[in-house]
Amino acid sequence: MSVTAMPSPRTPSMRNRVSMAEWETRVQLAALYRIAAQQGLEDLTYNHFTARVPDAKDHFLIKPTALLFSEVTASNLCCYDLDGNLIYETEHTSSPAGFLIHASVLQARPDVNATIHLHTTAGAAISTMECGFKFVAQVSTRFHDQVAYHGYEGLVHDEDECPRLVRDLGNKRVMFMQNHGTLVTGRSIPECYLLHYFLERSCQIQLAAMSTGQKVHEPSPEERAILAQGWAENRTGNRNELVGDRDFAAMVRVINKIDRSYME
Repeated sequence: MSVTAMPSPRTPSMRNRVSMAEWETRVQLAALYRIAAQQGLEDLTYNHFTARVPDAKDHFLIKPTALLFSEVTASNLCCYDLDGNLIYETEHTSSPAGFLIHASVLQARPDVNATIHLHTTAGAAISTMECGFKFVAQVSTRFHDQVAYHGYEGLVHDEDECPRLVRDLGNKRVMFMQNHGTLVTGRSIPECYLLHYFLERSCQIQLAAMSTGQKVHEPSPEERAILAQGWAENRTGNRNELVGDRDFAAMVRVINKIDRSYME
């Protein structure tokens, strides 16, 4: 068996080629990939996270498909417009599935500035279950009235699926893609990270509770609506309050102690 060497994930710095707003977003998105790797969420070279470029709203950043999360840096992220055009020449590109899923959401939802799509064991397991996501844990209640579902259509290689994916997501924050995985949206990278973290924890708790075979208590929709107000992003009159900055900063401190090369 021959082994073909891949180009190095280290690329010339983009710092002086892009605006300060784009560079800061690149660093933050690269940090998100490294945090996900540190938390064991890498699925070989698959899955993607994206972030909209703040001063060019029709541009977004995404991981090159050939790279692991742990190889992503601020400079080797790809930048596309929402029509699929690569903005800067790079040695890597992103897969059609990676582009289609995320670009369709960013195009349809101007309120969304970051997305996370993963195939975690817990998230993918819940996506297969007829009962769907259950609000069995306190942390689950933050997703009251914020969960969508998208039926399985096979590998996402065709843009024909995009309108149905966007339709099914609607104005929700998170979506289970049947027999596939999860899609999480956020108004910022830290918010998207926090929502994914707690969605994953909720899925893990649900699977653990259901595996006991015991009857599982789930708060009523009325109870959940009240409990949901305990989370900042759900509080009436507080819709503009972003969440996640504190916890994301804490995780950045963790990865900075391990490897700061994502900033390159």
